[in-house]
Amino acid sequence: MDELDKKGLGVYEEKAKTYLKDKTKSLDLLNTALRKANTNRGALGETWEKFQLLFGVFKDWINGNYKEMPTRSLLTIILGIVYFVSPIDGIFDYIPFAGLVDDAAVAGFVISQVGSDLERYKLWKSRVES
Repeated sequence: MDELDKKGLGVYEEKAKTYLKDKTKSLDLLNTALRKANTNRGALGETWEKFQLLFGVFKDWINGNYKEMPTRSLLTIILGIVYFVSPIDGIFDYIPFAGLVDDAAVAGFVISQVGSDLERYKLWKSRVES
């Protein structure tokens, strides 16, 4: 994941791998991320939708509903969520608004890295919901 190292995200990779191996811990991570996103919904702006997509695929993987996400893409998604919930990342989250700017940038980066896999997920999700 050389691209992650270039973005300064490589340090989160090992932690993301632990969530990949433990769905109970993954559910705790998802719940933490959902709470943070809901608390900051207004400040997240357009990024809200991006996070909802990432949370959705992560939740469907945790529940065993969606199994088509490649491991590398899933790891990248988890890494982005770990970064989002981390209070100590590029810009500390306790700084109003500014603390979410880097989180939004990371969400955009994650989506750009796994975009085609997310498109397949969205197609699957639309078939399941109809």
